[in-house]
Amino acid sequence: MPGMRIARLGERLLHGETFALMLSPAIADLQFEAAARAALRLRHYGAVLKAFAAALCWDIASDVRALRDDISTVATLTLLQASYYSFMLVLLSGFGSGKVAAHHLDETATAHGVWIIAIFVACLIPTMACFWPPRRAPHIDPAG
Repeated sequence: MPGMRIARLGERLLHGETFALMLSPAIADLQFEAAARAALRLRHYGAVLKAFAAALCWDIASDVRALRDDISTVATLTLLQASYYSFMLVLLSGFGSGKVAAHHLDETATAHGVWIIAIFVACLIPTMACFWPPRRAPHIDPAG
């Protein structure tokens, strides 16, 4: 049946209500139209992929809006990890021990600045992975 692979991928990546409201109707149109006109199948797949991309953007935007409330917690945890690893880098490099010549001080400081930025970015990735908002639960009608 046309569109089943896209449907399985959409069920895994999209929130339930987004899948039901945005991608599922496009797949249903593809399946209905595929039986009637096989010549336009590529055009219908394009419409389904466009609906899938829009639904994915919608979910990412809603997750980012939900994450905005927790941004201070994420920033604090990222800064805590980054400061720990930056301190270890400075401690192990001997920076500030007097062994660094004055003419190498600018080069060393620049190198440390690059490493600190790289450490901050590397610490942001696992923090975001752990604190990304959970998937919304599907709406269940109590009336049945």
